[in-house]
Amino acid sequence: MMGRTTPAGLAAPRTGITPAVQAIATGGAGMPARTQLTPRAAQPPRDLALGATELRGILRAVEDCERAPTLPAFREATLDALSRHLGYRNSAFFLGSTLESAFQDQRPSGRGLALRMAGPFLDRYRGLEAFSDPESLRLMHERVVVTLEDIGNPVRPEIRMRMERFLRAHGIHSKLLLRLSGPPNIGAVVSLLDPRPGAFGARDRAVAVVLGRHLGNLLRFHVRASTGPAVTAKLSARERDVVRLVAEGHSNRQVAEALCISIDTVKHHLTHALVATSCANRTQLALAWQREMGPSTPQVAPGRD
Repeated sequence: MMGRTTPAGLAAPRTGITPAVQAIATGGAGMPARTQLTPRAAQPPRDLALGATELRGILRAVEDCERAPTLPAFREATLDALSRHLGYRNSAFFLGSTLESAFQDQRPSGRGLALRMAGPFLDRYRGLEAFSDPESLRLMHERVVVTLEDIGNPVRPEIRMRMERFLRAHGIHSKLLLRLSGPPNIGAVVSLLDPRPGAFGARDRAVAVVLGRHLGNLLRFHVRASTGPAVTAKLSARERDVVRLVAEGHSNRQVAEALCISIDTVKHHLTHALVATSCANRTQLALAWQREMGPSTPQVAPGRD
């Protein structure tokens, strides 16, 4: 059983799938070129053929995401499409320069339960070992799709238990993480949540694997098509904090106070950010950030002191 509610109008028989349609599920001819993955990571379970309902939902979701004009719009379109066409109404989209730093995203996109728990997650819980443990990260790199039951098994079950306690406190009993197969210098993860225990099964994994390939291709396009320097992919977590505040119009002194660091440290981070992104000045750096991440607050001219 799928770990979500099937959207109205998508009911269809699971038989009579044409070879052309089945090729979409297995990455056959006619789809965009992509980075070759290992058979284990790239293929749905061999004994699990996706049905026409799932294939149609995947195609419609990808079509919606293709219309997104910018990277921020692509993130929002992805979550909307997951809800509209595949029934996943509780989701989040994390983006960073690496898989680990993706979970440090200061402004993840969210829907449903994910949006409501965003504040506690950002304030207190994103340091959970599930998001930094080398074994958990290795598992996600290898499998592409990981559920809550996979985390910490079998060596460190305490990691999963801490994650479970946090999720259950917010009414969530099932979690599926999908790593998009995008550029090597970008870490992108879509998180699906569900209030029902054991909601995500083998078919959900298969849907996520297929969808992740095509969303990864679109992510590559948006990263290549960016008209300004790629900011988030080239900066450390602390440098991103500094640049984000500068992009919101804060002076060096205000940034220092907000992050509890010295003004000299702010200047050091800004200098490195300018060099790393090839921006000529802080105004250009702020514009590059806004172009990549989207504006978060009413903007003012970036102050210096």
